[in-house]
Amino acid sequence: MTWLVTALADVVVARLGPAGDGEAFVIEVRTTAGRTVGAGELPPSHGRVGRSVLAMLAGDRDAAQAQLAAAEREPDPAVRATTLVEALVWLHALLDAKTPAFPDPPPG
Repeated sequence: MTWLVTALADVVVARLGPAGDGEAFVIEVRTTAGRTVGAGELPPSHGRVGRSVLAMLAGDRDAAQAQLAAAEREPDPAVRATTLVEALVWLHALLDAKTPAFPDPPPG
């Protein structure tokens, strides 16, 4: 799981570039009802991947490890499996996203 979260963060930076000074990455999820929610609004078991990736992108490895440790301690094996599948689906989607291979250079 740690490898997947690290890979997700690496792909985001490779595709979008690092966050600039005073900037941060944001993950928003659109529900089936069309509502947009942030990673922090998702139930703990549903937002672990997003919160882990955001923590990695922010350079907060302790927060990322806390999310990953919570996923490992999840007593329900179906939830643990769903978390792993979620990470794989996110990685697949990011790798297939139609974005430039490298971020655009900042305006001069």
